[in-house]
Amino acid sequence: MSVLIAGGCGFIGSHLARKLVEKGEQVIVFHHTPNTDMIRDIVGHVKLIRGDATNIFDILHALRDNQVQVVYHLIGLLADISEGNPSRALKVNVESLLHFLEASRIISLKRIVFASSVAVYDPFAQAPVGETAPLRPRSVYGATKVLSEFYGMHYHRAFGVDFRALRFTTLYGLGKSGGSTGICSLMIEKSALGEAVRGEVANAVTDWLYIKDAVSSLILAGEADQPGERIYNIGGSSHSVKEVADIVGRLLPGSDIRLDARKTFPWPPAYDCAAAQRELGYTPAFSIEEGVKDFIQEAKKKYGQK
Repeated sequence: MSVLIAGGCGFIGSHLARKLVEKGEQVIVFHHTPNTDMIRDIVGHVKLIRGDATNIFDILHALRDNQVQVVYHLIGLLADISEGNPSRALKVNVESLLHFLEASRIISLKRIVFASSVAVYDPFAQAPVGETAPLRPRSVYGATKVLSEFYGMHYHRAFGVDFRALRFTTLYGLGKSGGSTGICSLMIEKSALGEAVRGEVANAVTDWLYIKDAVSSLILAGEADQPGERIYNIGGSSHSVKEVADIVGRLLPGSDIRLDARKTFPWPPAYDCAAAQRELGYTPAFSIEEGVKDFIQEAKKKYGQK
């Protein structure tokens, strides 16, 4: 099957591309940047297309020329960047999806899977938060995800575009950088390299989703036949940053991690992912300890450590 990953050189996209290559799929990586560092190990096994996701003609050429059946839309500015540049966030996060939706309508694409976020919810919503909870984002990033989902569902209802959206919780994994929740990935990767870590969110609790579980959910969504729902929460398990730090300390004795409790995360700590389990067959394969352990192994392998 021919699949196109929009944003395939980024954090989520690079991990997804790697897994799809392993599965023997024909993978097209559509990205605006020539930087392929995150897919260096598989660059010879994917087709790279440098294009502008806000240019529908670039998109149509990529889809038609490669007989693409499924698109994974993973393009988006990080939350912190979106807050500082709302107009660019609208263009990158929303307009790019809108063009892929329109292209999908024109060529009758089989399916489009969109990476959304639990940032769409009210930060003070009652946990565990289900998909039917009110959408009340308090950030530009969250607002762009709500609008993107709206357009996706409009194209599904009006034109029959097979649109699915996955609302990811807090992601961690090799290659994750920046963002307000980057502390977990930073803490694990730096500790694996023997570097000191400092943070301000010791008591902050969130649902931690390992990147390999996120990738599994994307593939399941891309393969599932006509689900009853179209939008799903995708999560792992809820823990405080200090709990994660303690796990890192056990797995890497001598780690230099110091956290205080000056800040917290402005969103609910837990989410209901029953719909994804019921309709997509998704359940996280990695507990928090298993995810941290695998992350450490991946980091050491990348940097040539034992």
